[in-house]
Amino acid sequence: MIGVRTPFRISFSGGSTDLPSFYKKYGGKVISTSINKYMYHFIHKFDNELIQIKYSETELVKDPKNIKHKIVNKISDFYDLSGLDINSIADIPKGSGLGSSSAYTVGLLNGLNIYNGKTLSKQDLAYLSSDLEINKLGTPIGKQDQYATAFGGLNKIIFNNDDTVDVEKINLDYQSLTYLNSCLLLIKIGPSRSASKILAKQDALIKEDKNTKYGLGILDLVDPMIHALKECNIRQIGELLNQNWELKKELSSGVTNKEIDSLINDLNKDKEIYGTKLLGAGGGGYLLVVGEPKRLQSLQSSNAVSFSFENTGSTIIFKDS
Repeated sequence: MIGVRTPFRISFSGGSTDLPSFYKKYGGKVISTSINKYMYHFIHKFDNELIQIKYSETELVKDPKNIKHKIVNKISDFYDLSGLDINSIADIPKGSGLGSSSAYTVGLLNGLNIYNGKTLSKQDLAYLSSDLEINKLGTPIGKQDQYATAFGGLNKIIFNNDDTVDVEKINLDYQSLTYLNSCLLLIKIGPSRSASKILAKQDALIKEDKNTKYGLGILDLVDPMIHALKECNIRQIGELLNQNWELKKELSSGVTNKEIDSLINDLNKDKEIYGTKLLGAGGGGYLLVVGEPKRLQSLQSSNAVSFSFENTGSTIIFKDS
């Protein structure tokens, strides 16, 4: 058996500049970190012919062409899944804005390669995962999630015009990381949603040059966010999150709604809350909130999730000898 643990991620700034339609024209970059909320895959041999896939559903098939899970179905074009049981478990449901789909892809590709005796570099793992989701599956998403979850850690991820990607580690000491962790909180809002539909609208508008100025505005916030994170300046981090959110709302319809706007407005009226931003494509999922630690502790509820930065990326946690 192979066991793989792959982290989810949060993005501080730069989202949507990782769409190919944008970065091939203007270049793109994001600031993101992996967090200690994970997707787990367990892969083992259990039959000579049948394939079993367990996620929110359980599939038992003989012909891989009949696999309903789109990612697993496409992966079966490149890997022999005959006789395998592939079981996935997640700390947070899909459609959360935390990169769960890419965590699934990265983790499964990592596990299957190890199962077949091959170890991929983090760069190769991220590249193969993004190529599978964007090019082979034709999903209208960006590249940041695959690189964030494969590499792990707090990073500046740069998307070059020639399709190459550079990952630059942002190193903070233990005290700084501990403080930042205490100043950040996730709050669940709305139902799970399809990021693909929202991003498809953004992608179409980028190609028509109808929302370029908002994307460029988001791009300009990345370097100031790096400075704010390094300085642990939570007021500035909050201000930049708010600016990012105002620009993000203009990228396409469906990013926000009355419920999201109302919650964000209420939070931002609080003098000890410095900023908020909806993570992922929009429409629902998790709000990233930055504020004073004691104030965030008082916001704890069934919809609130505390987290910590993590630094390992997709990792093998179990392997039979």
